[in-house]
Amino acid sequence: MELDLGVGREVKRLREAKDWSQAKLAVEAGMSVSGVSMIENGHRNLSTATLAKLAQALDVGIGDFFPTGQEPLPEAPPPSGPPRVSKERLEEHFENIRPAEVTYLDLVIADLWRLALPDEKPQAHFVPEDIDTARVWEVLNFVLTTPGMFVPEQVERINRGARKLALAAKG
Repeated sequence: MELDLGVGREVKRLREAKDWSQAKLAVEAGMSVSGVSMIENGHRNLSTATLAKLAQALDVGIGDFFPTGQEPLPEAPPPSGPPRVSKERLEEHFENIRPAEVTYLDLVIADLWRLALPDEKPQAHFVPEDIDTARVWEVLNFVLTTPGMFVPEQVERINRGARKLALAAKG
């Protein structure tokens, strides 16, 4: 059984700071001595009512039982799919960017992302009439060369897909 001593350790630290025994804390909190001992040793789950009784007895806030020096949570894994562009972010650099252009750009990025995988071949896509492909490629070039738009690993993967597409077009 893995013990969580964080709250119990703080209860003990606060008790000892008052120079109290477990018996004194038990009396002040209306608990048994064994209950206090179990809490301090991480062998008892605490209800909010028990936390409130301990906090009142020790004259502290409930938040004082939760150590602030805990290690941060691990970072979430990066998203597994291709990155997507933000219309709002593109509007900072391009006038009149249309939702259809952003959607098509995301499709191009997803296709290049897929092409970077081994054994993937280019696929033909229908280009809507209202899409200026030259403008989409200009925006894509901007996205790939502007720091902060995508992380470097994403840019490298998209570039690998673009190189593969260029080679397939030549041959």
